[in-house]
Amino acid sequence: MQLRDHPLMTRKSGLKTWPPKWTTTHRNRDEKPIGEVGTLEDVMMSDLIANEVFMWIQWEDVQYMGFLSFDDLTFRSQIGTLLKANIGRSIEEIGDLDLSSIL
Repeated sequence: MQLRDHPLMTRKSGLKTWPPKWTTTHRNRDEKPIGEVGTLEDVMMSDLIANEVFMWIQWEDVQYMGFLSFDDLTFRSQIGTLLKANIGRSIEEIGDLDLSSIL
């Protein structure tokens, strides 16, 4: 099963967390790319916001930020670790990753 289709990538509320909603990190820009775009540059997890994973991508020479929210905190940690191991890969490639072992 691919990351994008894993059942825990959908919140109990029905909200799909993949792909992240992207926002620019530049004050003078307002672009918000949609979908599995860009290359993963960085990943951060914080104990202050225990259910989210923050991601930064590079797309069309601009940096964007997004986040994933989870109901299952163990799965959140697994995804955060997986994302960190895939820095430098495209978001589409990451969405294609097989997560059959994390069911």
